[in-house]
Amino acid sequence: MTIDELARAQGTTTRHIRDLQTRRVLPHPVLVGRTGSYDAAHAARLRAVLELQEAGFSLAAIEVLVRAWERGAALHEVLGFPPPPAAPSGRAGAEDGEWADLDHWSPPRRGAALSVVPSTVLAEPAAS
Repeated sequence: MTIDELARAQGTTTRHIRDLQTRRVLPHPVLVGRTGSYDAAHAARLRAVLELQEAGFSLAAIEVLVRAWERGAALHEVLGFPPPPAAPSGRAGAEDGEWADLDHWSPPRRGAALSVVPSTVLAEPAAS
């Protein structure tokens, strides 16, 4: 499909799609002659980006998430958390040590860890 068809199908503008490509959040199309051709993978990725924006994520935060996803990083790595505890294996005493690795963990700097969290989540609740 063309950029116009993709924009129309996803309810956005061609300008927004081009901006996402410039930021490397959305890959460029395959050129067929002089016309860019977008496929289902482009549409799915654009839909995901638009949903993240709708949820309150900034483009800067989405860029961080996309870069991490492209290099295969796990969510805990992006957030600066330790790896999640292993699922209980059923052996005796597994529950006792599940969170032991958190005993010496200190949280990362607020800005580093929370830069990917939507500002709407971090906002202080309105006083009543």
